[in-house]
Amino acid sequence: MEKAKELYKIYCAICHGNAGDGKGKLVTQGKYLGVPNYKDRPITEGSVFHVQQFGLNAMGSYANQMSKEERWLVTAYVMKLKSEL
Repeated sequence: MEKAKELYKIYCAICHGNAGDGKGKLVTQGKYLGVPNYKDRPITEGSVFHVQQFGLNAMGSYANQMSKEERWLVTAYVMKLKSEL
């Protein structure tokens, strides 16, 4: 989980927040609005991986930045954060 947490902080936390609450730095500074709290979304491992692979709305794909294995690590970490919210 340490590697997953590290990747999440690099690629995701800036918008989604360290806790997955949708209050990352870019959101709190008003650069992006409407970033969801994981608690409020009906997400699954498949949906999280899919969004990283292909992007969704304002979020682009991370397929070129992270390997498939890294995206699965981040997926597991997102699901962990969701369970803690």
